[in-house]
Amino acid sequence: MKKKITIIAAVLALVLVLSLALVACNEYKWNKLAPGESNADVISNGGYAVKQGKYLYYVNGFDGTDADNTFGVPVKQAILRSEVTEENGTLTVDNSTTQVVVPKTVLYSSSVKDGGIAVFGEWIYYATPNYDKDKTGTASTTDIDFMRTKTDGSVTQKIAKISGRDTRYLFTPNRILYVSGTSVNYIDFSGMKTNKSIDNGKGAKSGTLIQNVSGTVLWSMDDPGERIFYVESVTGADSYKQYNNLCSIKWDGSDKKVLATEDTFLEGEDDPAKSVLKVFKFTLVNMLVEENDVTLYYTKTHRNGSSDTSDGFFCAKASNIKETEYRMTTQSVSSVYPLGYGEGALLTVSSNVYKFDKPTTEQTTDEGKLEDRLIVSGSPTICYADKDAKKIYYTSSSVTGLACISYDLTKLDNQAIVFGEGIKTDWLNLDFIGTNLFFFATDDSNYVHCIDVTKPIYGQLDEDGEQVKTAYVGIPIEEDEDAE
Repeated sequence: MKKKITIIAAVLALVLVLSLALVACNEYKWNKLAPGESNADVISNGGYAVKQGKYLYYVNGFDGTDADNTFGVPVKQAILRSEVTEENGTLTVDNSTTQVVVPKTVLYSSSVKDGGIAVFGEWIYYATPNYDKDKTGTASTTDIDFMRTKTDGSVTQKIAKISGRDTRYLFTPNRILYVSGTSVNYIDFSGMKTNKSIDNGKGAKSGTLIQNVSGTVLWSMDDPGERIFYVESVTGADSYKQYNNLCSIKWDGSDKKVLATEDTFLEGEDDPAKSVLKVFKFTLVNMLVEENDVTLYYTKTHRNGSSDTSDGFFCAKASNIKETEYRMTTQSVSSVYPLGYGEGALLTVSSNVYKFDKPTTEQTTDEGKLEDRLIVSGSPTICYADKDAKKIYYTSSSVTGLACISYDLTKLDNQAIVFGEGIKTDWLNLDFIGTNLFFFATDDSNYVHCIDVTKPIYGQLDEDGEQVKTAYVGIPIEEDEDAE
């Protein structure tokens, strides 16, 4: 009898162990949705709303940095999927089709404006805070997980964990690139199996792509050349010299190019040591992907005795820095909104936005009278430019909501308000799909709203005499509904 009881107990114990193992293996189990449209074009990777075919993938709202991030729990800062239709450029989200596809909290950082989520083929890629506890039971406040989930929610994989919630990162179809100090590192997940959930990054490999980086690294998911642009500090025997290298390299680490270096602007037999006015240090500021090339915006300095002297703010094509470079201004520029190599840029100088064009062949800089180039004042943040209409859309501390104004210096007009609702601006850059803005509405518990900005609603009243509102999209949670 005792033997039988012992056998039964052993069997029950085995069943329990197997059950626990099964639960562990299904840590990322979720409701499978209808198949996505993995072969469709993707629009707006790298923000918090991405369109692939008839589906919109987006962050539901902002919940905060300390919300429960157990898989299956998050809803408000999770990733949703909704069907979307388009008519004359205006997107309409069908909320009746909305479902949670990634029940994890998307990483929030007030200091990182790019990154967001991305969709490649059948996968959604995202970063999420890691709250694993150490031996003392203290939850991490610095770690993040890079993860991916199939667009139908059927498989979820943890690709890697890194430290630093303010880390800049870029998702690519085969790698995640991220900045760490003066290096750009990579995580190559092309070796991971794709048919099952993985919670330990099995199959992924990591390494260093670039070292000795100085200043800002520039990249874009829209770049068909798949290149990173960066400034490389000079090391070794030449480290005492007063120059640096403007470089680019492909996402996979191949085809490194030095775009400009010590002798780029020298002539003939010029001696760099005696031609300090032609030997420069570069600082990258912004880039714009254009047809067949990338336009770079940057500053330059040269050595003057024991200190560096500014040469101004410049623009050039990455394919030939020396021959295409032009100086836009000698003013101190705090931010730039690129318009293109031939069109110049909108530059912020002393809290005002000015339009600077490409200089004519007779000019060395497009300076002129600064006041004649003023577009808008009051520390605006430009979030979209309609180049056909020559109009910019922007937020400002002096405006509630979104405003617009012409940047055509021959047809300047007054500021107009597109809508007057509060916008959360301390997370990712405001996200546009075509002319459709998706934003976190501070007047609606930081849920996502959308509007076609070419169709202003400010001052329009509905049938009840109330101000027309932007469209809510997503899934509300109970406590927010109760609060309202």
